[in-house]
Amino acid sequence: MLVSRVISILLVSVFLLQDAIASSLSVDKKELNALPVHKPPKIDGHLDDLAWEKAEIASNFVQYSPYNGAKAAFRTEVRVLYDHTAIYIGAKMYDPYPDSILTQLGQRDADRELNADQFSFDINPFNDGVNGMTFKVSASGVKTDKIRTSSSRHGSDKNWDAVWKSDVSIDNDGWSVEMKIPYSALRFPKTAIQQWGVNFWREIRRRREWSTWNYVNNEVGNSFNYLGELMGIKNIKPPLRLSVSPYVSGYLEKSSESSSWSSSYNGGMDLKYGINQSFTLDMTLIPDFGQVQSDDKVLNLTPFEVKYNEKRQFFTEGTELFNKGGIFYSRRVGGRPNGYRDAWNDLSDTEEVISNPAEAKLINATKVSGRTEGGLGIGFFNGMTKRMYAEIKDTESGETRKVLTQPFTNYNMLVFDQGLKNNSYLSFQNTNVLRDAPKEGNNYMANVTSTDFKLLNKSNLYSVSGQAALSQKYYDSLDTDLGYRVNLTLGKTGGVFRAYYETEIISDSYDPNDMGYERKSNEMSHQGTFSYNIFKPVGIIQSSRNSFEIEYTSLYKPATFSELKLSLNTFTSFMNFWYTMIEVQYTPLGKHDFYEPRVDNRSYYRYPTTELSSWVSTDRRKKLYGRFRFNYEKPNSPYNQNIYQFGIGPTFRMNDRLSLSYNLMYTRKKNDIGYVFRNSERDTIVFGMRNNLTIENTIESNLIFTSRSYLSFRLRHYWSRVDYTDQYFYLKDDGYLDPANDFEGTSDINFNIFNIDMVYVWRFAPGSEMSVVWKNAISSFSDKIINDVGDNLNYMFNSPQINSFSVKILYYLDYQYLRRKS
Repeated sequence: MLVSRVISILLVSVFLLQDAIASSLSVDKKELNALPVHKPPKIDGHLDDLAWEKAEIASNFVQYSPYNGAKAAFRTEVRVLYDHTAIYIGAKMYDPYPDSILTQLGQRDADRELNADQFSFDINPFNDGVNGMTFKVSASGVKTDKIRTSSSRHGSDKNWDAVWKSDVSIDNDGWSVEMKIPYSALRFPKTAIQQWGVNFWREIRRRREWSTWNYVNNEVGNSFNYLGELMGIKNIKPPLRLSVSPYVSGYLEKSSESSSWSSSYNGGMDLKYGINQSFTLDMTLIPDFGQVQSDDKVLNLTPFEVKYNEKRQFFTEGTELFNKGGIFYSRRVGGRPNGYRDAWNDLSDTEEVISNPAEAKLINATKVSGRTEGGLGIGFFNGMTKRMYAEIKDTESGETRKVLTQPFTNYNMLVFDQGLKNNSYLSFQNTNVLRDAPKEGNNYMANVTSTDFKLLNKSNLYSVSGQAALSQKYYDSLDTDLGYRVNLTLGKTGGVFRAYYETEIISDSYDPNDMGYERKSNEMSHQGTFSYNIFKPVGIIQSSRNSFEIEYTSLYKPATFSELKLSLNTFTSFMNFWYTMIEVQYTPLGKHDFYEPRVDNRSYYRYPTTELSSWVSTDRRKKLYGRFRFNYEKPNSPYNQNIYQFGIGPTFRMNDRLSLSYNLMYTRKKNDIGYVFRNSERDTIVFGMRNNLTIENTIESNLIFTSRSYLSFRLRHYWSRVDYTDQYFYLKDDGYLDPANDFEGTSDINFNIFNIDMVYVWRFAPGSEMSVVWKNAISSFSDKIINDVGDNLNYMFNSPQINSFSVKILYYLDYQYLRRKS
């Protein structure tokens, strides 16, 4: 208690001291006046309209990197216009060597992968230093747009796709961009005189130089704290924001076990409605996610659920509020039924499962989100899935029966997020899942409530952040399960030298997994981190982040030691634009693994282990570049164990339109020991020694026809085999192992996943697109090891597979556009 009080007093003192000197660290905000126009400019990439000549110029850019605060290498000039429908940005990026401007084409929102010069416009209409939007255009015309928020650990949402126009041109003086951003794409206060926070960014790709109009300190990390101000916008009214995007889709599918093709057709609609100037309703009716990229599935030998990325657009776009608090995992909505495996329970000798859908059918989903003039963000989500059944058939009588795998389920989430001064925030989240199955008797309600906060001082160098969450489950029997999670982080989190402390407690009954994802519960941890960072070039080093961490982990109940881990990490970018990362981890006391035994109050002792991880990334400006990875893990155990992994990932950019990438990941675990079987009658747990080899090959290619049309190809083959060595062990009460000579053994595993995703997309109008997709999927599982690569491929390709061809057309209809046309 005394220690915590001393820490609190010291922290408050540091805050007061930092605030006292913060005025010397603050940066003046530049101002720019927007010019009203009656005749808007033509968006063609040429700044030759008369309106541009009269507009005020934003210039005198300074570097963000590599030399933070230094004068930009080349001149940049930006002008801003506005009328009653939109804001217009015109930028001229001067370059004495226009033939050296990089212009690689790519898919929309591919700004980080593009080898191209770029111009970016940050805007925060509420001027709160916390939230806003980014609109970016490359010299090749590729667009990127993002929702930005400093009150989120995720920082930005690149899946948000607004409807706006842009065009570019290159001439003897450099390159130019014109942008038209309709007010329907923005949210701004309903006031007569607007005062927006803005900044302009430019990247000279061949120099890897980013520069900004208003200076941004790269030691702090939140660029929205350094916005300038856009003045002069008056008497504009937020328009009625109403749009619908109806779609139609058709599918042809064929399984190798079927002699004919099957077909299906779908239709539905996405709707967006601006409730007022700040809040938007998004709804998807009868959604179709059949064209979503295949998951990178893996063989899971761990006691934990594999977490896959969300790829469905409705659940990735505009979700920055719902990601707060870490209690919403959108894959739960319309994911695998929670009783999927129940279909195989209680089968008679003559019964078989003939149908068991792996995804719950989503009826509809709705989001309402926005932020008030006072900086209060409010979000509401609702989704509903229908009842799902597996079908069981008696092979002798021919009779069928159904087994409920998931009842009708209603998902809800409510978020409040208040932005505070100094980019601080305080938020509240609640999720609720109701499963309704009165006849089957397995309905219940799951509820999780959490709060999330971050408090920074004026300089943004010191912070305190934390979270608290309470999970509750209510059953028909009136039983209630309660659990909680709390964490706290405090210290110096900005600047060259950083030091902070983090602690987390997860109770043994905490369970948010009906709508969230928590890998494991019943754990306490304490972690101290010390880092030294280089933000300005020194010799051959452009920048560097170096840290040392010490982490102590134990069970929550009982409070039993689990692990002490020491970590040393360094990430360095060099002046030749190569990047390296090296990390060393060491567990001097070993680890008491309380999860591998798959039963409470038992642990498996893992011997002290040294792990080395590293990767190198070469200069991405070159036609041929790549990323190479190497990991080695060596336990100090009597079983001669080790793990090594290497990966190679070359990319060949043939020209500005065509690129080809290959990625190989090779992992070998020698004499790995893990859970095999539990005999509840004898109260014994059996572990087995195994050699595990995993080889993953991925080939990707992109052919970009224009900035609005592209063809992408992705092939992935994942092969993992588990070869048990016939050495089995009984887990002792102290966590060590005894030979299990009387155990007969278990089956080996030979597992393959093969996927092809080939996609053609044509964005034929703003917000409208046509997509044509071919998907091929193969999954094979055998209890016999296949060592030969050719034999394994032959076995895999002779396994059941599914081919799918689909076409989807989505058309964007905007109320304001239709009104002007009429």
